[in-house]
Amino acid sequence: MRRDSIEEGRGAFVEGAWYIIADGSTVGKRPVTVERFGTRIVLFRDERGALVAARARCPHRGADLGLGRVVDGAIECPYHGFRYAADGRCVAIPCEGRGATGAAGVERVAGAGGGGITLALTRYEVREHRGLVWLYWGERPAELPPLPWFDGLPPDERHAHTATMEWDVPFERAMEGMLDLHHLPFAHRPWAVGVGALLDPFEVRVEGDTIHTEGVLRHDDGKPWDGRRGWKFAIELRFPGVLRLTMDGRMAGVAGCAPIDAGRTAIVGRYYVPVPVVGRALAWLGLSLEFLLIQPGDARMLASSEPRQADLSACRFVRADAGILAWHKMRRERLKAQRAGEPRRLPVDVA
Repeated sequence: MRRDSIEEGRGAFVEGAWYIIADGSTVGKRPVTVERFGTRIVLFRDERGALVAARARCPHRGADLGLGRVVDGAIECPYHGFRYAADGRCVAIPCEGRGATGAAGVERVAGAGGGGITLALTRYEVREHRGLVWLYWGERPAELPPLPWFDGLPPDERHAHTATMEWDVPFERAMEGMLDLHHLPFAHRPWAVGVGALLDPFEVRVEGDTIHTEGVLRHDDGKPWDGRRGWKFAIELRFPGVLRLTMDGRMAGVAGCAPIDAGRTAIVGRYYVPVPVVGRALAWLGLSLEFLLIQPGDARMLASSEPRQADLSACRFVRADAGILAWHKMRRERLKAQRAGEPRRLPVDVA
């Protein structure tokens, strides 16, 4: 019997949202291919340096365009040299001679069934903001929503460091881990010296597409919180996968999560340390230690959890899991709307 629950959308990707998919500094003169949403996406820069995102599969014979190069702002296929401009048009077909472009080239091929069909890239809405690559997944609306950034962050990245990691964990499970506060003194016992296990006080607020989670991890001495003892944590999450974590009132970092496919998740993390001269070095050190010592523990716990895909009926949640339940409720509502509207999943712009 079919259940009207979150499990109906197990493995589905939430559409109509911005995701952080890469660090902008990794896209230079050469194109880069990343896999997101079960699709290989090539990132490159046009002649003005503006970022372009397109399906990495060359429309000609399927080669990975990320293995090619950029020539005069157009991406060149490494297999046969076909070139595609930033707007997706095929502007060069070497084997067909000078002046051959997508439409003419296909129409010349006898028996290919290509009459009237053009060679063109499938492009995606992409923005570069604060040094991060943002991709809008889903059919492009008449008006794109604003990028989900945070108030109170430093105005630039002079004292920041950014890095990317991949988890062999489904996106839904990864987001559960991101919203989990009370695992800290156990999953990270060697590094969480002095952190208590009692999460009190604890509050979760939902405002639009934002989930606010605030709490204090302290030792259980049987007394009400005195406003001083313990470690204060706050998570502000912009659905579905962009969040900011602060600890003891000091901003610790920003993370952007996006599904690689149904079973893996990419995480772009950034630390800010707004200290003159040494801030960037401290941010590098902090994020490096985070990725080396802390995050592998999270990934290991999530990868070992059963079932592998998030299944609310298989778990028994407690008060401290309220942020996770708020995220799943938001996801359930969004997927239900997607099923009703049957939105397209892949092309958002085809030249």
